[in-house]
Amino acid sequence: MGKIFNMPLVVNRDGEIYSPQGVIAHADSKRELEKLNALGADQTITTLTSILPDVIKQKYYTIPLADYVNIEVGQGNPFAAKLFNWQTEVKDGGFESGFIELGSNRSNAQEDDIAVSPREYAVASWKKDVTYNIFEEGVFSAGTQNMDYVREKYDARKTAYDLGIQEFMCVGSKQQPAKYNGLLTVANATSNTSVITKKLSSMTAAEFNAVLAGLMPAYATATSYTVMPNRLVIPADDYMGLASFMAETFPYPGSTRLEVLENALKMITKRADFKVLPLVYASKDNNAGITGLKKNRYALYNKDAKSLIARMPIDFTLTLPGTVNGFDYTSAAYSRFTGVQGLRNEMVYFDFT
Repeated sequence: MGKIFNMPLVVNRDGEIYSPQGVIAHADSKRELEKLNALGADQTITTLTSILPDVIKQKYYTIPLADYVNIEVGQGNPFAAKLFNWQTEVKDGGFESGFIELGSNRSNAQEDDIAVSPREYAVASWKKDVTYNIFEEGVFSAGTQNMDYVREKYDARKTAYDLGIQEFMCVGSKQQPAKYNGLLTVANATSNTSVITKKLSSMTAAEFNAVLAGLMPAYATATSYTVMPNRLVIPADDYMGLASFMAETFPYPGSTRLEVLENALKMITKRADFKVLPLVYASKDNNAGITGLKKNRYALYNKDAKSLIARMPIDFTLTLPGTVNGFDYTSAAYSRFTGVQGLRNEMVYFDFT
């Protein structure tokens, strides 16, 4: 048995190899790695055993979250209990209250004003540890077992965080749903149950055409004709079914349902950035445990930072590993973030069960 190298090592995303004393090597340097490996623990391997260099990791459902909602990172006081914006609203007596009579010796005392109020956002604080000891690090030291044990633990925590943030931003908090909303649970959104009553992929051409004709009028009514949307988020299983072609009698028989849907909405909204996006959480089968959902939800909205936003005062941040006994090591990761805030009423949900 060779000499045990008793300093735990951590490799960051830049390839720098840390011990508790600081940077001691770089993963890109073959010479430095060979020197470190020479100090590692020996592992008996028979001639019939070979450890492959790739670690097989579990796969998870992920989305490009920035395509769905704007997330503002690093703004404001990172440790404030709450964040807020000032919100203003016009207060006036009507346009014609400003009319005056020429030649009258009485001046018009009418005026316009604003109402000012704060818009507050609760901030969630999150923290998780990674712990390990020198035995674990020694047995699985880089270069002896083709696996960096500590790095795998770090990566597992980051993966769990990314998946958690993704779900949180989509459906809000499961434990405190009223405090932290998600993209599909915005508190001030309008719900419509008459336009979409079944999956788009299962509709006849006539039913599909009726949806095309009904989506934008319903949205315009709900938002008082103040804005045009640029996103339609639909259940992922329905999205996949939109690869089918329209019926031959439809005006565009050579186009898929997805192409017809997206092109029609681009044409009406005059928004070249309009996208139809799939989301697993929008399906009733995948949101049954979420307060306020338990239905198939289609979200039509304006993806704009002044309309819909989530804030992250502190992005995922690591601390260097520390120890109190020289044997067990702990590294913390922490973050602070809000739910998704509907700053203006520019979100309309089309729901059916």
